[in-house]
Amino acid sequence: MSQTLDHKEMPQDDHTFRRVLGLRPVRTVVFDGEDFLEPCPTCGHRALADAPPELPPGEPVPEVPLDRAAIGQAHWTVAMLMEVLDQRRPAKQLTDLVAPRVLRYLRAMPVEASGLRGGARLLSFHPSQPHEGAVEVAGSVRLRGRRRALAVSFTLVGLDRWLCSTIRIL
Repeated sequence: MSQTLDHKEMPQDDHTFRRVLGLRPVRTVVFDGEDFLEPCPTCGHRALADAPPELPPGEPVPEVPLDRAAIGQAHWTVAMLMEVLDQRRPAKQLTDLVAPRVLRYLRAMPVEASGLRGGARLLSFHPSQPHEGAVEVAGSVRLRGRRRALAVSFTLVGLDRWLCSTIRIL
């Protein structure tokens, strides 16, 4: 394969390796302060590329202010989930706060082989509220002596009850 560059035959080895691996070719675009420049497919010089689409009209969507009560309940629930994982609290106590699949997930997680307590501990808690009916938590836990990522989502049920719908420990 070759391409013509300034009227000379040049081997086209820019994207051959990526094509063999089944990856898309890398698109190189240069912004010169006014326009986007992209190499011409036939001669290689930098031609004007299409400008990005304009933003839709109207005001940007405002961020949802964090609901302190929802964040507090999420923190309290995640702390209790860690106690269930560490076998310091019976899972039956959380049946009203979490979905059944969350309890099944926690029962399937391996616990400390030696049976020592204190194996699961919440290390960090970073809540966000993408919209008024959901709270998402990213954090980290210590589990079996290793630090692991934690992702938890809560959904609003009724007027003021938050239900833990998903938990993942990576």
